[in-house]
Amino acid sequence: MIKERLKTLLLASLVCMSLFFTRKLWITVPENFVSSFKSDESAKVNYIFPDMLNPTKYVLNFNKKNHTVFYSDEEYKLWASSKEILKQVLSSENFEIVKVSDEEYVSDFNKRSLVFYFPEDINVYILAKVLDINKPNDITENVEEVNSIYLSMEKNSPFIILGKDGNYFKIYNFNIEMKNLRELFNGVEQNKDYTYYYSMRDTLEIDNNIYMPYEMINELPVLYVENEINIEDEEEIKNIVEGFFNKNIDYIREITEDNGSMIYIDNQKFLKIYKDGVLEYFCPLEKTVKKRNLYISLNSAADFISAHVSSPKGIYLSKVNEIKSDGNSGYGFTFKYKLKGYPVLLEKDDMNGFIYMEVFNDYVRTYKSLIRKDMNISVSSSKSDHKMLSAFDVLDLNYSYIEGKYIEDNDLKTKNKIEENLNIKIMNSIDDVYLAYLDPCKAERGEKLTAVWVIKISGRIYAFDVYTGQVVYEKFSKE
Repeated sequence: MIKERLKTLLLASLVCMSLFFTRKLWITVPENFVSSFKSDESAKVNYIFPDMLNPTKYVLNFNKKNHTVFYSDEEYKLWASSKEILKQVLSSENFEIVKVSDEEYVSDFNKRSLVFYFPEDINVYILAKVLDINKPNDITENVEEVNSIYLSMEKNSPFIILGKDGNYFKIYNFNIEMKNLRELFNGVEQNKDYTYYYSMRDTLEIDNNIYMPYEMINELPVLYVENEINIEDEEEIKNIVEGFFNKNIDYIREITEDNGSMIYIDNQKFLKIYKDGVLEYFCPLEKTVKKRNLYISLNSAADFISAHVSSPKGIYLSKVNEIKSDGNSGYGFTFKYKLKGYPVLLEKDDMNGFIYMEVFNDYVRTYKSLIRKDMNISVSSSKSDHKMLSAFDVLDLNYSYIEGKYIEDNDLKTKNKIEENLNIKIMNSIDDVYLAYLDPCKAERGEKLTAVWVIKISGRIYAFDVYTGQVVYEKFSKE
């Protein structure tokens, strides 16, 4: 292992790439982005750009006691239909906007409504541009970022609420037809093939509006994956390399390491394909980028992914960080993806997401990926042998363990002083609950993913097996 690292560093120095290995990365506090978005309106939206900003969770509120949660738009096309409405709202000249309280927002969940949740704060101006709006209205000036979008499904007086971290803006008095979306929404209710979800606020009488089920109706499909890159396929590797360097592989320096990893070098461009399917690419910036532009950078990322990922379906933007390096200003983008409609959690310490990119407006400087794809293996259902546990079941089975970690993470040395309210504190600290797949990343092909409940509590992420309730993954981050 040490020999390989020294070898890599030596090769890198020969091609003047020491900056790549020793570069410093500073994550800065986000600024007000809007003015920089408008500096280049001519950038063409890539065909997968809109898919990057898809919600990862949908809450459907049919009435005060009837709620459900979806993770995919494949069957009912609720998000696809909602985008048409949002496009009209964000371009309409006739509307009113008012800030609403937390209490009013929560009470609106008892009315017929559809709520979309995003994994990352989305700038409303960027959302408008993704929806192909040439001249967004003043809503983009009043509401900078959102991570949730509420659409009323009441027949009379429709409205939407754009929300982020307790700041909610109600937009109403617009003349927009929502009949088609209501019909799709009503179709879900009439079908009744869904799991009932309940608010923790109502069931536990606490100050947390997370929705969880008591009993599961449907199961997650069994899923097997393989690496998108087959490192044993010489023709495939050749095509990948030529795609990154845009030249014949015969003119690219190639080095095969003892562990099977392959390195390709052309001037200061660098590509490494690891034995486990991880791919790393570096290309120095062609010029200094002093002023970052999120819209242009996202377009560049979309173009790059389109060119180098064979099947980008399911990839979504998970995190955005502003970065600075060597006097250049850009963005670090983390992308994750869904398989069979559910998010995939990666059990690999050196990969926070399936794709990480550093983008400086028109230039992609670094790119690291591990793309896994569904093998589409048909597996017969075994519902009689296995019953999925609900999120409440999982919390009940693991409460003592969660409590211990909460005390440890929050440095609560003397439990006795807060024992009376500790349960409430922990339940109020639950930030998110959702179904997902856990990818162990141990096999290049034929890897069976584990269906899990993901529960986020005060910076710690837990993944519990949906059938046994056991903790199969956890990670703590102070971010």
